[in-house]
Amino acid sequence: MPLRAFGSPWQGRAFALGLALVAALLMRGVFPGVLDSMDERAGDFFWRTFPVDTQERRVIVVDIDEASLAEVGPWPWPRERLEVLSGKLAALGASTQIYDIVLPDARPGDDRLAAEFARHSVVLAQIFTLANEEASAAGQIQGALTSPACGSPVPQAKGYIGNTAALTAIPLIAVGHITPRISDDGSVRRLPALICFQNRSYPLLGLAALLKSAAVPPTLSLAPGAGWLDPAYRLTHGALPGVQVPLDANGDVRLSYSLSRKSFISVPAADILAGRAPAEFFKGAWVLVGATAFGIGDAVPTPHGGAVGGVEVHAQFITALLDNRLPYTPRGASAIQLLMAALAAGALLLLAVRRNRLPVVSLPLVGLALALLMLVAHGRGLLGSHLWLGWADPAVFSLCAGLLLGVAEHARTRVEREALFRNLSSYLPQAVASDIAFREPSGVIDARRCDITVLYVDLRNFSAYCENRPTEEAAALLHAFFTLVDRVVEHHHGIVEEYAGDDVMAIWEASPAQVAQALAAAAQIIEEGTALLPEPPPPGLEPLGIGIGIETGSALVGSFGPARRRTHTALGETVTIATRLQALTAELAEPIILGPGAAALLPGEPLVPLGVFLLEGLNQSRNIFAFRRPVKGSLS
Repeated sequence: MPLRAFGSPWQGRAFALGLALVAALLMRGVFPGVLDSMDERAGDFFWRTFPVDTQERRVIVVDIDEASLAEVGPWPWPRERLEVLSGKLAALGASTQIYDIVLPDARPGDDRLAAEFARHSVVLAQIFTLANEEASAAGQIQGALTSPACGSPVPQAKGYIGNTAALTAIPLIAVGHITPRISDDGSVRRLPALICFQNRSYPLLGLAALLKSAAVPPTLSLAPGAGWLDPAYRLTHGALPGVQVPLDANGDVRLSYSLSRKSFISVPAADILAGRAPAEFFKGAWVLVGATAFGIGDAVPTPHGGAVGGVEVHAQFITALLDNRLPYTPRGASAIQLLMAALAAGALLLLAVRRNRLPVVSLPLVGLALALLMLVAHGRGLLGSHLWLGWADPAVFSLCAGLLLGVAEHARTRVEREALFRNLSSYLPQAVASDIAFREPSGVIDARRCDITVLYVDLRNFSAYCENRPTEEAAALLHAFFTLVDRVVEHHHGIVEEYAGDDVMAIWEASPAQVAQALAAAAQIIEEGTALLPEPPPPGLEPLGIGIGIETGSALVGSFGPARRRTHTALGETVTIATRLQALTAELAEPIILGPGAAALLPGEPLVPLGVFLLEGLNQSRNIFAFRRPVKGSLS
């Protein structure tokens, strides 16, 4: 009979998976920052754990560090010193000079510095304040692109910090913004590729350096992605077919931190000014000038350090830009995550179907293992293909699905075991069913010797009744008889041990009170059973009757037979005597006959001695007794 307590197995499993999906969606809706942080922390972990240590020679960092300030003087340096720095970098062979510093205030020497910058390939920095930041205005902005025009997804700026007018008045000087996107944990993981201000778009510092170094027109093409593995948007330049900048839906480019910090060559600015820098580092290289000194450098956390100068952030971007390895989230990332979740659900369902071979606890463990596998897939896509797939959402679903499927299967197992126990206890005494239900069957004798009282009851002439009456009618009568005996025996605290044909064997303990209960049960069975039998009997048949034998003594009670087909019963002389006494009831016309063991424990009962009888199959004669007074209810 199929189990209905929790519906079909697939209904329960579908409910568990649906609940897991709801839990994952609620997690995304209520705690989106937590899941996004899990994705970001995973990316940080993979970049930190598997960095590329190849030395980067195309981009050299010139660091205005603490040692440089101590040697050259406090910041801000005079314009003449910056003029000397630019001239020395050009003399060392730098192809492009990129300044990650903003010079908004007019100072003496601005014109000469601007003229020096104009003689070289120089890119300056400027900063915008975005819509969610406080507006500001200082210096002048420069370096607007001719295209693309402002619009989605380019973010709008409220204000700016630009360079002094003398520096921005020379068109040969390129400018790019260094506006960061700060994550909730303070890290910089994205940069706006373009920023719109007063209806004109301005490129990121690294993009401005690329356009300046390649000597191409200041224009870019912005197009939405088309395929599943395309980014939301892509920036390209017709004259630079190998360069593609993937953008997300907010117009941001995700930074790659695949290079370790020691990959970059960093030279103190004081060494450049003092002529101590080796020329072989700079020939044909892009030089990124920035500050890490306390108070003037913008220290931010990155996957490679808790306080890294912003100049390293732009160095990472520029190298990833040149190598075309900027990571991005593909348009089909949600579908890929959904596929991950579906595969996890399929694997967990397959395991749930085979749960009889594996422990239920394996489901949550497999859910955890699948979540870790999604983490590995996220890392593999990031490091191998520069794809930011995301893993937190399907991982949360996998964890919830494994846990809830485990709970559902555990509950179902409990229900099935309870149903198994109930079914088993309908064939065996409850105590016996409880003892053997959940252990491996054995092929050895599992029995104990004890003193018991045996009541053996027979429905006389039932074989002839079955031969002459419809089978359904005989089955209904036998069912009613068995039901009656079971109810009466249980009412009198006995245990029905065995049904055999039209016979029933019940047992009690061997105490006087228990023997009295057995005798009371026998009397009630005779009284109610007689009313149950057809009267008068069907034509041509002898009347049906009930005979009961009762004896107390030692017996062996337990399980017998091979492991594949066991039986539980009571064996021994006491059982044989009760059986033979029941057979004598028809010959002696006594419905209830007791053996000497049972009679000895009932001194106050109206027992009638019937004499000494040699019972069939036994070697010793025994005194037997009849009980003739009808008894109702318990005699205890």
